[in-house]
Amino acid sequence: MNPRNFFAELKRRKVFKVGAAYLVVAWLVVQAASIGFPAFDAPPWVLRVFILVSLLGFPIAVVMAWKFDLTPEGVKLDASTSGSKRLFAGAALLIVLALGWYFYGQPSFRKGDMATPTTVEKNSIAVLPFANMSGKADEDYFSDGMTEELLNVLAKVPQLKVVARTSVFQFKGKGGDIREIGRKLGVTNIVEGSVRRDGPEVRITAQLVRVADGFHIWSETYDRKLKGVFALQDDIARKIGDALKLSLGVSVPVTVRAPIDPEAYDEYLKGRALMRQRRDLPSAIVHLKAAVAKAPEFAAGWSSLSLTYEVSFWYAAHMTPAFEAELLKGQADAADRAAALEPDAATTEHALGNVARARFHYAEAERHYLRGMELDPSYSDIREDYSEVLYEVARLEDSMKAGRQLVELDPYFGIGWNRILRAAMALDRHAEVEEAVRQLRSISTYNYIGKFGLLDYAVAYGRADEARAALAEIAAHWPNDATFAQQLLPWALGEADLEPDTLRAAVAQAPAGEAAYYFITRHDVDGYNSYVESLSAIPQQYYFIDLYGSKPMGQAMLRDPRVKAMLVRFGLPAYWREKGWPVGCRALSESDFECGTDASAAH
Repeated sequence: MNPRNFFAELKRRKVFKVGAAYLVVAWLVVQAASIGFPAFDAPPWVLRVFILVSLLGFPIAVVMAWKFDLTPEGVKLDASTSGSKRLFAGAALLIVLALGWYFYGQPSFRKGDMATPTTVEKNSIAVLPFANMSGKADEDYFSDGMTEELLNVLAKVPQLKVVARTSVFQFKGKGGDIREIGRKLGVTNIVEGSVRRDGPEVRITAQLVRVADGFHIWSETYDRKLKGVFALQDDIARKIGDALKLSLGVSVPVTVRAPIDPEAYDEYLKGRALMRQRRDLPSAIVHLKAAVAKAPEFAAGWSSLSLTYEVSFWYAAHMTPAFEAELLKGQADAADRAAALEPDAATTEHALGNVARARFHYAEAERHYLRGMELDPSYSDIREDYSEVLYEVARLEDSMKAGRQLVELDPYFGIGWNRILRAAMALDRHAEVEEAVRQLRSISTYNYIGKFGLLDYAVAYGRADEARAALAEIAAHWPNDATFAQQLLPWALGEADLEPDTLRAAVAQAPAGEAAYYFITRHDVDGYNSYVESLSAIPQQYYFIDLYGSKPMGQAMLRDPRVKAMLVRFGLPAYWREKGWPVGCRALSESDFECGTDASAAH
C-alpha cells in the first residue's frame, strides 16, 4: 500500500478521530490525577505509573480502531491486512518510547544522574533550611538558626550521616524537586519544614521525605513556647529517628538540655547569623555577648563568641596591636568558659584549637581538632581548620586528604575547596588547582580566592606568562578587584618600580595575606617580613607555607637567617620536633635546624 492510500485508509477507519479523542480524554484524566493523588498522600511513583499506562493505552487504542469497525450491525473485525505492518510497527515504536521515557527519562531513573550505592550512604539525611513563615524577612536568622540547631542534634546520631550546613543552605529559597536536591546532596532522606514565630510562641512544621520516590515518611506540626525551644528541637529529632528506625535502624539518643532564656537564645541566633554571613562581625560579637550575659551557663553561646572573635581577625579593616590583643583575649576567655561548661562539645574543642593556633601552638591545635571531629564527624568548620593547620606546617598530602574528606561531607563549602586549592598549589598539581578554582567560582563568583587562585599559583612559581594571562582574565571579569595586582605583578617580576606610597597603597588594597607571593617573587625578605608583621596572628600562621610552596624564590628565602628567626617565633620548629620534619627541613641539633632547597638536597 502506498503512503497516500495508507493515510486514506487511516481516515476511513477513523484512526485519527479515535487517536485525537483518546489524547484529549487522557490529558484530562492525567490532570485530574495530578491533583487528586497528592491529596491522598500518594507517592510520586503512583502518578508516574498512571501516566505510563495512559501512554501505553494510546497505541492500543489506535490498533483497536484499525482492526475493528463500528457498523449499524455492531462492532466488526476488519479482516484486511493491508497496511497493518506499518501501523503495528508504529505502535510498537510508541510503546518502546513510552517505556524508555519512564525508565530512563524520569529523574529517579536517569542514567548517570542517580546516585549509586558507592556515593550515597543508606543512613544519610539532609536538613533543608526551614521556611520563614513569620512574614518578616529580617527574621530569617531565627528560621535559619532553628534549622542549624536541628541539624546539630541529628549530627549526634552515630549511625547517621548528616550533610553539613553550608551545602544544605545552598538550596535556601530555591525550591525544586526534593528528589533532585537529594541526589545532589547524596542522601537518602531529607527533612524540610517551616517556622512561624509570634512573640513567645513558635509553630514548627517538619516533614521527613524519602528521596527515592518523594514519599513523606513522617510529618508533624508543633505549637510551643519559645522558652522550651531545646526540648522542641530534641523532640523533632527524636520523632525523625523513630520514623527512620524501622527502615534504617537508627535512633536519636535522648538528650536533656536545660531551658534557655528566650531573649538570650534570640541574641545567640542573631550573632550566629551575622558570623555565618561574615557580615558586621562587631555586631555579631555584641549579640553573642548579650546572649551569654543573659544565659551565662550557655556553653554554645561562649564557644560561638570565641569562634566569632577568631573570624574577626580576617575581616578587621584596620588591625592594630591593641585591637589584636583585644581579639585574642576575648577569643581565649570565651573558649575557656565554654570548656568549663561543656568540655565534651565539638564546638568547644574547635574554639580551643583556634586559640592554640593563634598562639602558634600547632600540635595542641591539632589535638583539639582531632577530638572535635571524633565528637561530631559532620561538623565541617572544624574539619576545615584541621586541614588548614596541616597545610600551615607543610603536611601537604595529609592536608589534601583532609580537604577531600571535607568537600565530600560538605560539597558546597567553598572554604573546603580553598583547602584543596592551597595544598595543590604547594604540591604543584596543576589539574587539581584548576579543579578547585572551577569549583570555587561555581559556588560563588564573588569569593576572591576563586578569582585569584590561578594568579596566585603562577606568581608562586614565578611563571610570568601564566601570571599575566591569569591577571588579564581577572581584569576582564572583575576589573575593580584587579587593580592591586596590576600594580604588584610588574613590580614583583622586576619590570617596574613602585614608589613607597604607591606600594603601600597597592598592598593595603589586597585581601589579607594576598600580597605575600609578590614579595616572595621579588625575593624581598625585609619587605615580606614587614608585610607579615602588619597582619594579625591568623594570617601570620601562613608565614612558612607561603615560602615553602613558592619555588624557587620562597625555598631560597628559607635559608635566610632573618626568615629562620621568624620560623622560630611562629612556633614551626617546635611542632616539627614533635610531629616530624617536612621535606627540605631538618634538625641540626636539639636547638638548631635548617630549611630550604640545600637542606632538601642533603636528605
